[in-house]
Formats: sequence, C-alpha cells, structure tokens
Amino acid sequence: MIIREGRMDELGEIAAFYDEMCRVLDSSPFLPHGNKGGYPPIAMIVRAIERKELFVGEEDGCIMAAYILSHECESAYDKVKWQIDADKTEVSILHALRVSPEYSGRGYARKLVEHAIETAKRNKQKAMRLDCVEGNIVPQKIYMSFGFKYIDTVGIFYDDIGVEINCRLFELLL
Repeated sequence: MIIREGRMDELGEIAAFYDEMCRVLDSSPFLPHGNKGGYPPIAMIVRAIERKELFVGEEDGCIMAAYILSHECESAYDKVKWQIDADKTEVSILHALRVSPEYSGRGYARKLVEHAIETAKRNKQKAMRLDCVEGNIVPQKIYMSFGFKYIDTVGIFYDDIGVEINCRLFELLL
C-alpha cells in the first residue's frame, strides 16, 4: 500500500470510498441502526484535500484506505482534561481512518496510524487526539498499541448516526 495525499481530481473516488465504508459500518453492532452515510461529509473531505490533510492508501491503482488529520474537533473535546494543555494548532486530530474490508488483516490500519503519527511529528505537533465509538474495540486496541492513552468517554452527536453516542477519547503525546 502506498500512502499519499489525496487529490481534488480524486474527490469522487474518495467520497465513494467513504460512502461504501459507511454502508459496511451500518451492520456494526456498536452503532445504532439507520443511515450511516455522510461521514465524513463532502465539505470536510474537500476542505481536508485543499489543506493537504487527507491521506489515501492506494493499492493496484485503487483507493482502499484513507484518513484525515486536521485541527478540527467536536466541542466535546473541550470538556475533558487532556494529558497536555495545548493550543488547537499544536494538536492533530485523527478522523475517519478506514480500510476497505477486502484489504483487512494485512496491517494496513496500523500503517495508516503510523503514517499519521509521523505526519503529526513532522508538523511539530505536541499531541495527537481522536475519538472512537464505544464498543469499536479493534481500532481502540490498535491505537493503544501505539501508546495512545484513554482520556475519557463523552457523548458526541454525529449527523450521519442521528443520535448522540458514547465515544472514547484518546491522546498520544508526541
């Protein structure tokens, strides 16, 4: 897998990838049933591409993985005590890390996390933070294996899910 910045000329393919991942997540036991489409929203994808914050995993000419690393976060992030007090510009937030199920079991999620950490370090960030839906155990184990620390559980409302859900917040000091 090659990891690189997403490009605007790939917007349709990236949006289709995330839409397919939402359909896959629709059957997940840790999410309430209903429409899981729309995350990340197209405006977030466009903004991330423009800011060079969206990265894709490519294999055989196909986008089969992606993530966003930005400074944007939900307001619930402001309500917890983090390990380090840092300005939002000094912290990278990991969003929407996904790997197509056809490529699972190959360690690609780990490679994406490693790439995100290296990118944040290269950008001289003090920390990296993320939220993970409570019950979504596999990615939580991956994040903790890189040294991410569990900080707190907060309720976050995501439009695509349609209800407030409990999310576990994690932080890695860089």
